[in-house]
Amino acid sequence: MPVTPADVVNQALQMSGNNQPAVTGQPPLFDSTPAGVAAAKLYAPCVAFVARQYEWDMARQQIVLAASGRTPPPGWSYEYLYPTNGVEIWQILPTAVGDPNNPLPTNWVVANALIGSPASQVKVIWTNVGGAQAIYNNNPGPDVWDPGFRESVARLLASEFAIALAGRPETSSALLQSAGGVVEIAKTRDA
Repeated sequence: MPVTPADVVNQALQMSGNNQPAVTGQPPLFDSTPAGVAAAKLYAPCVAFVARQYEWDMARQQIVLAASGRTPPPGWSYEYLYPTNGVEIWQILPTAVGDPNNPLPTNWVVANALIGSPASQVKVIWTNVGGAQAIYNNNPGPDVWDPGFRESVARLLASEFAIALAGRPETSSALLQSAGGVVEIAKTRDA
């Protein structure tokens, strides 16, 4: 049976000890219970925070980047749009890699730019690599999460629920400490 965001939220609710009814729905539209309202605000940031801690293999995606259509600032040759489902860029590569066992390093930076009409601020990547590809974290759903990742998300979310739903800082503190231990164990995952 597939794992859903509501399953992760309900696991976190059980850990927090708040004796809350189970939450239904999907982010960002969980149900209207107090726990559902809290989950709507806390779930996505907790997942993104844990996802940024380490380069989790289950989140690896590779795409060819789309040009922004703007001229990059001095020092850079190309400006690309940041992947819309990207949590974190790990590597920028040229389309053709000369020696895949010894790729040359590339320089790049994540920035922001005003794009469109009316102009809105968007995340971009500046680099000197033409036709660039990005290896990045694409924020996959819970069905493909590593067990250590799921446990880390649930514990961090439980800590947030302990404060948001019951104002219990001692539970929050204990869960944050245990989440740190789970993350350390999860770092030993297969690379």
